[in-house]
Amino acid sequence: MAAALVVLAGPARAEVVNLTGMPLYPNLNSAVMDPWTRTDTLGHWCTRLTAESSDPVAKVEAWYRKTWLGSSETDLTHDKNYKSIPTLFGIKLAWGIDSVAVFKVSSTAPTSIQLSRCSR
Repeated sequence: MAAALVVLAGPARAEVVNLTGMPLYPNLNSAVMDPWTRTDTLGHWCTRLTAESSDPVAKVEAWYRKTWLGSSETDLTHDKNYKSIPTLFGIKLAWGIDSVAVFKVSSTAPTSIQLSRCSR
């Protein structure tokens, strides 16, 4: 798994190491690598990066759809991990056991991005 250094643009300019090795949307306000590897419900060890962008959710979704050609897509209102938040809208793209979720928790919230890379 390759790590990539992400340099954030804007007033909160910072560097974040992307240990997932997955493509990360280029226009971010913030990004945080989860410091722990966690297991999913099937026992896979997963690393996660969470980020935010002020770009519209549709623009970020389009970038990931283009970047993740061939992935399966789920509307988050139908995903068991997200559907309990009534104001949430967005998508989850899956490629095997890896995924990226792009969503907003309300119309005024920033666009959230969650990358999850799991081991087999």
